[in-house]
Amino acid sequence: MMTRILQRVRHLATVALGVLLLSNVASAEPTTVRFVEFETTVNPISAKRILRAIDAAEQAGDALVLIRLDTPGGLVVSMEKIVKRMLSAEVPVAVWVGPPGAHAASAGFFILIAADVAIMAPGTRTGAAATVFGSGEGNTEDNVLLKKANEDAAALLRSIAKRRNRNVEASEKAVFSATAYEESVALEEGLIDFVAADIDAVLETLDQRTVELFDGTEVVLDTKDATVVGSELSARQRFLELLGSPTVAYLLLLGGLLGLYVEITNPGVILPGVVGALCLILFAFSAQALPISWVALLLIALAIVMFVLEVKVASYGMLTIGGLFCLVAGSAMLVDGPIPELKVPWPVILPTSLVLAAVCVFAVRLALKAQRAKVRTGREGLIDEIASVTRELAPEGKVFVDGELWNAVAPNGPIARGARVRVVHVDGMTLTVEPAEPHALKESRDD
Repeated sequence: MMTRILQRVRHLATVALGVLLLSNVASAEPTTVRFVEFETTVNPISAKRILRAIDAAEQAGDALVLIRLDTPGGLVVSMEKIVKRMLSAEVPVAVWVGPPGAHAASAGFFILIAADVAIMAPGTRTGAAATVFGSGEGNTEDNVLLKKANEDAAALLRSIAKRRNRNVEASEKAVFSATAYEESVALEEGLIDFVAADIDAVLETLDQRTVELFDGTEVVLDTKDATVVGSELSARQRFLELLGSPTVAYLLLLGGLLGLYVEITNPGVILPGVVGALCLILFAFSAQALPISWVALLLIALAIVMFVLEVKVASYGMLTIGGLFCLVAGSAMLVDGPIPELKVPWPVILPTSLVLAAVCVFAVRLALKAQRAKVRTGREGLIDEIASVTRELAPEGKVFVDGELWNAVAPNGPIARGARVRVVHVDGMTLTVEPAEPHALKESRDD
């Protein structure tokens, strides 16, 4: 009897365990990896790619945030925001510099070092993280401000590298000596964790790897069969990133100034004014994301003024040359970024400046020509018009001009009906005329 009871208990226990295991298997959800592509400059707008991806990964409970990094660098303030968010993330963050040929320079080096797992693809490089002033001036060894900026950047790297068990000395060299490292050297120097050719190789290597977050929490990654979820950019984010382009910001500024100029010189057209105002509003948004130089804006405004004065002042082309110089100089200084990618390129500056100068001078000439042209409408427009006499002028009568009958007077003598006369003066509703044909007055006298 006791034996049967024990057998039944074992049977029930086995069934219960099987049900529990099946329940766990059924309820288990596949792990997900949040994948982010960052192949642009580091600025306030593009930085939101990474910030939002980490937020989404934490909310969704993703196993990992994987950032594919390819950047020439960017603004220090934006880089620091990304680094701070990565260090405080509750989800492991891995940065992979790829594909082959990609780089993580300047601000990108900080992002790579700040990752929980740093990876590079073959044929990639990183480093060159020295601080550079946007204008390029003052980037000398005896510049105190530059030293302070580099010391501050090196201190940040030292703090992160020590916690990540990465080479502190090699990290400092990237700042103080602007040293760059290819992937093999970066691995030898202990700046990265491993080299992987593609995303699949990254996930395979990361599987079952124990990662220590910046706060000391240890996480075992399960990425072998993980579902990769792309962090897609919305149309709004793409548009905002487009506005963060120095070239787009520059064209918006010039388009806005040109539109308003055309509207001012040709009141009532409306469309150029509306387009110009819209361009300037969009440029104002771009100015919040880019290091815009106000001196450059003043130079560009001065150039427009010189183009206007050229038509009104006999400078023999000096104002046009001066305006063109101010326009080119202001354009070159407009976006004062620390890297070439955060400046307006010369192939855009030169042709655009020449075209804008030509359009402004041409528009001013047209406006002045219109102002100096003879009036063709209203009473003033009747002067020098040819009229036909419908009632003999002796000396008063009637004439027909521009489809209307007018009272007219001929002070030089009577003019016969049907003769052609020229309007020389308008007094109220009466025209003063003279013979348009030399023999008209004589024939009238003979009659």
